[in-house]
Amino acid sequence: MPFAQPARELRALCHEHHVNMRLSQIALMVEGDLRIILAYACPHPDCFVCYAASHGYFIATKHGPMERDGTPRVTCPRDGQPMYLAGTNPKVSSFRLWRCPKCDATRTNGDNLGGGIRE
Repeated sequence: MPFAQPARELRALCHEHHVNMRLSQIALMVEGDLRIILAYACPHPDCFVCYAASHGYFIATKHGPMERDGTPRVTCPRDGQPMYLAGTNPKVSSFRLWRCPKCDATRTNGDNLGGGIRE
């Protein structure tokens, strides 16, 4: 089955390793059915962190259920879309730049996120 490519490729970073994630086909159990989705996956061995614009960050174990516990939940203030980690700053280790895949809006962890973030 062919997969539709996203309109533009994102530069999503793994929230654990801060490296560029790769667009991949991910097998997940969703409501008891095995499904293949297109998502970004961390290239580090034994890291199961993934990001999809429709779901946000999640953990995908091999053919297991999608897990969202312990993953960031940052939403766009404009459209409520799950944002992805787009940048960090080695000089300021706590800095995080989040970007919306839909409208390209950005926020940082210095913004008043008012419950829009959970890491």
